[in-house]
Order: sequence, then C-alpha cells, then structure tokens
Amino acid sequence: LQREQLRPAPGGKLIWQPRLTAAQEEALRRSGWQVEALPDHSRVGRTGTESAWRDRAITKARLLPGELTTYPSHSEIGTLLQAMATNYPAIARTVSWGTSVQGRELWGLVISDDVQNTEPEPEVRLSSSMHGDEPIGLVMLLNLADYLTSNYGQPGFEDVTDLVDGTEIHVLPLHNPDGYALGSRNNVNNVNLNRNYLDPAGTHTVLEPENEDFIAYSLGQHFVVSSNAHSGALVVNYPWDYTFTLPPDEAAIINLSTEYASHNPPMAASPVFPGGIVNGAEWYVATGTLQDWSYDRTGCIDLTLELDNTKWPQASRLAGLWQDNRDSYLAFLAAIRWGVHGVVTDAETGLPLAATVAVAGIDMPVTTDPAHGDYVKLLPTGIWELTVGADGYEPVVVSGVSTTWGAGTTVDVALQAAVSEVPPAVSVAMRAAPNPFNGGTYLSFNNPRDGWVDLSIYDLRGRRVTELLAGQHPAGLDSVRWDGTDEGGRRLGSGVYLVRLHTAGGETTVLKIGLVK
Repeated sequence: LQREQLRPAPGGKLIWQPRLTAAQEEALRRSGWQVEALPDHSRVGRTGTESAWRDRAITKARLLPGELTTYPSHSEIGTLLQAMATNYPAIARTVSWGTSVQGRELWGLVISDDVQNTEPEPEVRLSSSMHGDEPIGLVMLLNLADYLTSNYGQPGFEDVTDLVDGTEIHVLPLHNPDGYALGSRNNVNNVNLNRNYLDPAGTHTVLEPENEDFIAYSLGQHFVVSSNAHSGALVVNYPWDYTFTLPPDEAAIINLSTEYASHNPPMAASPVFPGGIVNGAEWYVATGTLQDWSYDRTGCIDLTLELDNTKWPQASRLAGLWQDNRDSYLAFLAAIRWGVHGVVTDAETGLPLAATVAVAGIDMPVTTDPAHGDYVKLLPTGIWELTVGADGYEPVVVSGVSTTWGAGTTVDVALQAAVSEVPPAVSVAMRAAPNPFNGGTYLSFNNPRDGWVDLSIYDLRGRRVTELLAGQHPAGLDSVRWDGTDEGGRRLGSGVYLVRLHTAGGETTVLKIGLVK
C-alpha cells in the first residue's frame, strides 16, 4: 500500500488505485470490492521515455538547456547541468551530492549571484525523484534551473534577478538514479528512500547510500527551506508524516504550502485536498520520510510536492506541467524570507556568531549560519518575541517584532560577551582562501605557542582524507596549501570538506570549505 494510491471519497470512503495482476483483480472482486480497470498512463509514459532514450542514443541527438519536452537520461541530466554552469559561470556551478548504489552520480547545481563564495543569505534545497518512477519533478527542476540562469539580469525578469541575488539555491534533480534507470519506485536494493530516514521515527536501521550522501551534503549547508518533488497525487504535503501531533511551525508551514499550491491552478482547485494542501499524517501516517528528518534534525522546513496524479505521464504533457508549476516554484522561493531574518554578531568585534534564535510560543528555534551569522525564521503575520543567544554571550530578548506574511522583517542582533571569572580559552583563528576553491586553497592559521600541530582534512562522514601537518611547529602565523587530493594524491570529488586544526594547548578549530570541479 502506497500513500499516493489512496484518495478520499464522498461519505468518508477511500478510493484505492493500485496496479494489479489479473489474479489480484479477481481476488478483490471475490472479496466484495468494486473494481474498475483504468488506463495505465504511467506505463505508457515510461515505455515512451525508454523509446526516446534509445532513439537519442542511436542518432546521437543531444539535449540542450531550455524548456524540456522529454525526460532526459541520467547522463543527459549531468550534461545539461554542466552546460548551464558553462553558459553562466558567474551564477551557476555543478556539484556532486554523492553516488548511488550502482555508482551513478547524484548530479547537482548551485545557483547564486556569487556562486563561488558563500554569503549571508538563505540557502534553499530543491530535490526530486527519490522515487525512481516519479520523474516529473526532475524535469521541472531542470526547467527551473534553466529559467533562473537564462533570465537572470534580463529586463522584465527582475523577480528572477532578485531571487538569485538574495538566495543560494541548491538543486538535485534526481535523488534515485538507479531506480529511475530501472523504472522502479525503490532503489536497486529495493528500499523506499522516503521510508529510510532514521529520525525522528524511522524503522530502518541502515541508511541507503543515496540518503547517506544526501544527509552529508545537507548537513554541510545551512538550508532554511526545502522541497522534494514526487508524483502520483496532486497536492502539497507538509510535516509531520509520522505523528498526528501538529508541527510547531504549523501556521507558517501552511502558509508556505499554500504559496506553492495557490500558484498551481489544478492543484489549488483539487476536489480531494482543500486548497491543494494536506498534513502528512492526516493523509496517511508514514515513518522514515525526508521531510520529517529535515524538519526534526536540521530545522529546515521541507515540503513534499506531489505534482500530478499520474506518476510518469507522457512527455507530451511536460510543457503543460511546467506551466502549472513554474510560478509555484518562484513563489516558494520568494517566500523564504517571509517572517524574520537578520544577522547575529559579536557586539565588540562585529564578527558573526553561531547563535540560536527562539520565538516565544513556537517550540522550534533556528540557528545562524556560523560562517556569516545570518538566520531566517519563517513566521505568519503577528507580533513576536525573540530570544537570541550564543555560548559565552548574554542572551538578548527582542519584543514587539511585527511580521506580515508576504514581506520580511529584519532583526539584526549584537550580543555582548558574558562576564566570567574563568580565563578565556586561547583562540586559534583559521581561514581558507579561496573558498570554495578549484585547484587549490591556502589554509592560514595562527599557532598560539610552539608545539605540536595537527592539520587534517575530513569528509562529512568524519573520515580523514589527508593530513597536511603533523609535528612540531613554531608559534605565529603560517599557511599551508591544499590541492584537493587525498593522501594517495587522488583528486577528490566536489563537495564540502572539514579542515581540523589541533594545537599543543588542546585548542581545536574546525573550518568548512568547498571543493568545486
């Protein structure tokens, strides 16, 4: 039984739409079920896609960035994203989120006005097709990436320019490439990736590689809002999936869901889901889902976008589906700052802080991005009280913060260091330039005393990939170049890595850096 197979019906009844064999159909009829045979539109869409893949392989026809009217193969997705990065290098760069069980790359694209560097701006994650037989979203995200990059800075597209200037957008069109190649909902290990997240209530004991890499990539960023696209229904589904308890940010989450649904005419007019949105558990309880993990473990509000009642519609419908979803995605991105946002800094130095921002009455605080001190808290219209705190600093309460849905309210906070009789720990400053980098980066640090220094690079799973320094080192400023290779001299893949500096006095400093190909 899959949640997307269930439809509410008048009189409190349910309509179940599974794919059945002839024997299963007969068994249901004998059990008293009313069974109606329906056309298998998804199978037609899938077989048409396979035929198109074969034709392009034979003719060596090449897909180019633009509004797609066909489903690209996995390799074509990588080629399209690389073409966008090549055509618009100032605002787009390719990344790898990891690899699938069978070694297929999880191709990704980052879009921002200063794409080679991070900025104090919200980061958003857009992913699709963690179910391999639900590919509408991957085409929508490729179209969206093309729309943003090709229209950036153009007259009449000021909304696009504002979005790219004020947001760092991470796109993963295909979360489950092995399942896509097989036409399967599950990955090649026959695991449903959207039931495989361990928290807050997962039942699997082992993460699949696709999800392990997805989590590692996500934890290396500071995502505020995200979506994952599916098909098989037409609705925006919001947390929680695992419990009937409503999420702390329910009002803002409903507003965000409505932003997407209201800009999609067929979704907004749904005869099944009022307003085109539904709470996950109210629809069907599920455990181990991406949106629950995202909200529970990272505070990032994640929505599940069900884009059409047919899982795999024929390619001839893609143009119409793009028209239905384009403005929804743009509205979703625009709403990221609707609430309160700002930067938290040290009152004396002006440097950004790793801080927590809590809103009275909402039991789900947000954290700042330590690199820049920026935060975003999605809020509905209202008057709010914020409490801002950081380790070693006096908390600040900001009362009477007014927000209006449809606009953002800026609240910057400078924190004073807490008075303590305990001598402060010696600070070991470290920086990387350039960051992100391609080819090499210089890691500069200030060793507070003569003695042992260890400087190593780790991946996001905590595995050391190379050791740059390990030995006695004089006090003072120094720098070491890292060329993006491991201990064996092999070039590492694009991604986020951690630089760990440990000095003789026990001080440890960790810095996040990005390697791009």
